[in-house]
Parts: sequence; structure tokens; C-alpha cells
Amino acid sequence: MDSFSLSVYAPERRLTQDEKVHSFVVTTSKGEIQILSGHADMISALDTGHFIYTPVGKSPVRGVISSGFVNVEDGAVKVIAETLELENEIDVSRAKAAQVKAQQMLTDASLDPAAFRKYQLKLQRAVIRQSLGGRN
Repeated sequence: MDSFSLSVYAPERRLTQDEKVHSFVVTTSKGEIQILSGHADMISALDTGHFIYTPVGKSPVRGVISSGFVNVEDGAVKVIAETLELENEIDVSRAKAAQVKAQQMLTDASLDPAAFRKYQLKLQRAVIRQSLGGRN
């Protein structure tokens, strides 16, 4: 199976750099995509969602990304994420508490549109984190 180079960065960490992988799945603003060797060059905004990549000769790596960009160019994939968390780093109880708080805030009729969107994203992130973190 062919491979390509994957680099994943966030402000607080470099998850991987130029690692050879067989596939990379991520949620973009247009939906979930899978990148394989030979993928056409592209750039896309990322949405909050899960990601999974399969390094050559290793087990798949799963996590959650909260917005950013993915760039496929000349057979290499680079991801710049606002935040990212690996599956084994997710605190499910903290994610549940974040969900409850976001749901409570979304019932506040006095929220301006920006604050409402902020809590929608917090709720989305909490639910995704729980679904992935609950696998452990």
C-alpha cells in the first residue's frame, strides 16, 4: 500500500511531522474526507470533528480537531489545527460537564448571535469528544 507524508500541528504541540501514513480521515467544512496516496492538491477549512490516520507499520491514531486547515500539496499533507486532542487524552467527565454547561447557556434568550454560535461549537465539541473518548 502506498504512503504519503503527514504533518499535524496545533499551537500547543506538534503531533507528527513528515510521518509516513497510508491514510488520513478528517472532517472539513464540506464533510468528512479521506486522503490517500496520490490525492489531488487541495486546501480546505476543517470543522470540529474526529480525525484518524494510519502510520506505516503502526496502529491507527485517533483524535478530535477543533477547526483549522488541511493542505494537500505535492504528495504531502499538512494540518494546522486550532486545538487537537488524542483519543486517550480525552476526559469524558469533563466533556460531559462542558456539554451540560453549553446546553444551559444555549437556553439563554439574551445571548447575542456570536455568543450563541460560541456555545453551539462548545456543545458540538463536547459531544464529539465524548463519542471518541467513550471508546477507551
